[in-house]
Amino acid sequence: MSFIRSGSVAALLALAVLPSTSVAAEGDRVGFASRPRQAEIKAAFPAGATVTGEVEVECVVADKGALAECKVLSEYPMNRGFGDAALGLSDRYKAKLKDEAGASSVGRKISYSLDFLAPGDANPDWMRKPTAEEMAGVFPVAAVKAGVDGRASIRCRVTVEGFLDRCKVLSETPPGMGFGPAALALSPQFRMSPKIRGGQKVESEISLPIAWAGIADGGFAPLGKKRLIIDPPWKSAPSLAQVEAAWPKGAEGLDTGQAAIRCRLKGDGGLQSCDVISEIPKGKGFGKAAEALAEHFVVSLAPGDAKVANLVQVDVPVRFRAPGAGGRQLTKPRWIQMAQAEAVALAFPQAARKAGVRNGLGVVSCMVTAEGRLTDCQAVREDPVGLDFAASAMIVAGTMRMNPWTTEGEPVDAQRIRLPIRFEDAPEEQQAEETPAAPAAPAKP
Repeated sequence: MSFIRSGSVAALLALAVLPSTSVAAEGDRVGFASRPRQAEIKAAFPAGATVTGEVEVECVVADKGALAECKVLSEYPMNRGFGDAALGLSDRYKAKLKDEAGASSVGRKISYSLDFLAPGDANPDWMRKPTAEEMAGVFPVAAVKAGVDGRASIRCRVTVEGFLDRCKVLSETPPGMGFGPAALALSPQFRMSPKIRGGQKVESEISLPIAWAGIADGGFAPLGKKRLIIDPPWKSAPSLAQVEAAWPKGAEGLDTGQAAIRCRLKGDGGLQSCDVISEIPKGKGFGKAAEALAEHFVVSLAPGDAKVANLVQVDVPVRFRAPGAGGRQLTKPRWIQMAQAEAVALAFPQAARKAGVRNGLGVVSCMVTAEGRLTDCQAVREDPVGLDFAASAMIVAGTMRMNPWTTEGEPVDAQRIRLPIRFEDAPEEQQAEETPAAPAAPAKP
């Protein structure tokens, strides 16, 4: 269900990135009440060091939240003074006296990490945060009904383009209300500057704490009966060629861009009446390009869904890369149709069965189509060798289909995926039980 702001919302968006300081604790999470300022970290840069240093320190929470018994867990590079510099800042930290569950923090372990940035280096920083309306749009329905606020923490990879992907939930409060999935739903609309080391853009990981506030005070009101869905199972989605063809003329000289659109769902699963809800950078045409791609999206609807399709809105993120730029990666396919046990059993190689081999592995490399199907499969390896397990894996791969549009907003087609298929043959007596008896011969006249 979608929600809009209503009345006064004290702190709808309380979102911060922690690229240089992270928190870890045993049991329920222990947080910091205060940390050193960036100016203090910069002033502690070791004399004579010329590169960025990264340190992780573990301490014990003492009285009044002070840190004691601190020790360096990791230091890179070593012997440049970064460990001592990090320990020297331990008195600038104060832990909260109670954890998220309300238990005392005193006597428990807590850790922090610090990056001492060399001149020219940088950690990821915000280019775009979600708006209050976007935060409200994914507020969990269960939390609205319960009248509670909430927060979540997610961990994501920041690519060299500043995109966030491979996000996963670290924590959510209160648990089971849906704030973790809501935080993941926002991630395609984020954009950050990438991490810089030695003058080069590099991938990195960040933790993002996201807080929603205002619902307990009536800060949200439902928008009729409309429901908002994010990352649906797509029946079809734009191909790589179509996305590249939509690259806007106004984006000349840029390498990447992104946009998100919110559309109404038609009875056949298509999209209509789309509006741009985010665009980075603005004014370069990426919003209109995303709207132009909307006609190629069709959601897979279950029987009976068409009756309520007009009550559904869909958020669609779109990442644009300059035509021919490359850089796409397919690391975690989301399967709409997995290999069925029956299909795997039927494909068990006869050569292995004749040899008395009851289990094996076939690994194939396949190309993904615009519909998420696997084609042009090639044998990579098999175990045991020479018993057709790789060939059987190709047959099974042909029955599978993945979501043709990634959570982050890119097509999956024209990419290769390595797929392992494990086979296990049923015992002969079980095969006899499962095999239907042949029909009796008709009586002779």
